[in-house]
Amino acid sequence: MDETLSLAAIARLIAADTLQAHPPLGSRGAEDLRHRLETALRTAVREERLACAAECERRRTLWTETEERSSTPSGLRAEARCRANEAAVLADAIRTRTTA
Repeated sequence: MDETLSLAAIARLIAADTLQAHPPLGSRGAEDLRHRLETALRTAVREERLACAAECERRRTLWTETEERSSTPSGLRAEARCRANEAAVLADAIRTRTTA
Protein backbone atom coordinates (compact mmCIF):
# COMPACT_ATOMS: atom_id res chain seq x y z
CA MET A 1 0.00 0.00 0.00
CA ASP A 2 1.45 3.34 -1.07
CA GLU A 3 1.00 5.95 1.65
CA THR A 4 3.01 8.68 -0.08
CA LEU A 5 1.26 12.05 -0.08
CA SER A 6 1.32 14.11 -3.25
CA LEU A 7 3.09 17.45 -3.13
CA ALA A 8 -0.28 19.17 -3.62
CA ALA A 9 -1.68 17.27 -0.61
CA ILE A 10 1.32 18.22 1.52
CA ALA A 11 0.90 21.87 0.52
CA ARG A 12 -2.84 21.72 1.38
CA LEU A 13 -2.10 20.24 4.81
CA ILE A 14 0.53 22.87 5.61
CA ALA A 15 -1.74 25.68 4.41
CA ALA A 16 -4.67 24.31 6.47
CA ASP A 17 -2.46 24.03 9.56
CA THR A 18 -1.19 27.56 9.00
CA LEU A 19 -4.74 28.88 8.58
CA GLN A 20 -5.76 27.18 11.81
CA ALA A 21 -2.79 28.73 13.62
CA HIS A 22 -3.28 32.15 11.97
CA PRO A 23 -7.00 32.66 11.23
CA PRO A 24 -6.54 36.24 9.94
CA LEU A 25 -4.84 34.72 6.91
CA GLY A 26 -8.27 33.78 5.56
CA SER A 27 -9.15 31.29 2.87
CA ARG A 28 -7.66 33.40 0.05
CA GLY A 29 -4.40 33.74 1.95
CA ALA A 30 -4.39 30.02 2.70
CA GLU A 31 -4.98 29.23 -0.99
CA ASP A 32 -2.13 31.54 -1.99
CA LEU A 33 0.11 29.90 0.63
CA ARG A 34 -0.89 26.44 -0.63
CA HIS A 35 0.03 27.40 -4.18
CA ARG A 36 3.38 28.87 -3.12
CA LEU A 37 4.21 25.81 -1.02
CA GLU A 38 3.31 23.42 -3.81
CA THR A 39 5.44 25.39 -6.28
CA ALA A 40 8.40 25.37 -3.89
CA LEU A 41 8.05 21.64 -3.22
CA ARG A 42 7.78 20.81 -6.93
CA THR A 43 10.84 22.94 -7.66
CA ALA A 44 12.87 21.23 -4.93
CA VAL A 45 11.83 17.76 -6.09
CA ARG A 46 12.59 18.59 -9.74
CA GLU A 47 16.07 19.91 -8.83
CA GLU A 48 16.82 16.79 -6.79
CA ARG A 49 15.59 14.57 -9.62
CA LEU A 50 17.85 16.38 -12.10
CA ALA A 51 20.82 16.04 -9.74
CA CYS A 52 20.17 12.30 -9.39
CA ALA A 53 19.88 11.89 -13.16
CA ALA A 54 23.16 13.78 -13.60
CA GLU A 55 24.85 11.43 -11.12
CA CYS A 56 23.56 8.44 -13.10
CA GLU A 57 24.96 10.00 -16.28
CA ARG A 58 28.31 10.55 -14.54
CA ARG A 59 28.40 6.91 -13.56
CA ARG A 60 27.39 5.84 -17.08
CA THR A 61 30.34 7.81 -18.44
CA LEU A 62 32.67 6.27 -15.85
CA TRP A 63 31.60 2.71 -16.76
CA THR A 64 31.66 3.40 -20.50
CA GLU A 65 35.23 4.68 -20.20
CA THR A 66 36.15 1.61 -18.15
CA GLU A 67 34.70 -0.67 -20.83
CA GLU A 68 36.57 1.15 -23.61
CA ARG A 69 39.96 1.09 -21.89
CA SER A 70 42.26 -1.45 -23.56
CA SER A 71 43.79 -2.35 -20.20
CA THR A 72 40.41 -3.42 -18.77
CA PRO A 73 40.13 -7.23 -18.44
CA SER A 74 37.40 -8.76 -20.62
CA GLY A 75 35.31 -9.90 -17.63
CA LEU A 76 35.29 -6.40 -16.24
CA ARG A 77 34.42 -4.98 -19.67
CA ALA A 78 31.23 -6.98 -19.72
CA GLU A 79 30.40 -5.85 -16.18
CA ALA A 80 31.18 -2.23 -17.09
CA ARG A 81 28.89 -2.43 -20.15
CA CYS A 82 26.05 -3.76 -17.97
CA ARG A 83 26.58 -1.07 -15.34
CA ALA A 84 26.74 1.68 -17.98
CA ASN A 85 23.47 0.46 -19.49
CA GLU A 86 21.84 0.27 -16.07
CA ALA A 87 22.97 3.81 -15.22
CA ALA A 88 21.54 5.09 -18.52
CA VAL A 89 18.20 3.38 -17.86
CA LEU A 90 18.06 4.79 -14.32
CA ALA A 91 18.90 8.31 -15.52
CA ASP A 92 16.10 8.13 -18.08
CA ALA A 93 13.61 6.75 -15.54
CA ILE A 94 14.49 9.45 -13.01
CA ARG A 95 14.26 12.27 -15.58
CA THR A 96 10.87 11.13 -16.87
CA ARG A 97 9.23 10.44 -13.50
CA THR A 98 6.39 12.81 -12.84
CA THR A 99 5.51 14.40 -9.54
CA ALA A 100 1.92 13.89 -8.43
